[in-house]
Amino acid sequence: MNNLEKIREKIKRSERLHQAQLLATKNGEVTPYRNSVFKRRQQKAIEDMAKY
Repeated sequence: MNNLEKIREKIKRSERLHQAQLLATKNGEVTPYRNSVFKRRQQKAIEDMAKY
C-alpha cells in the first residue's frame, strides 16, 4: 500500500466520521442514545427502507 492509497483511506475515514457526526446531531443538538431512543430510530430506519 503506497502513501497515496493511505491518504485516500484517511480522507474517506474522516468523511465517514464527519457524516456520522452530522447524522448524530439534530438541529445542532446531540441526539440522546438511550436504548429506547436508539431502538425507535433503528425501527423507523428499517420501516423507511422497507418502503423502497
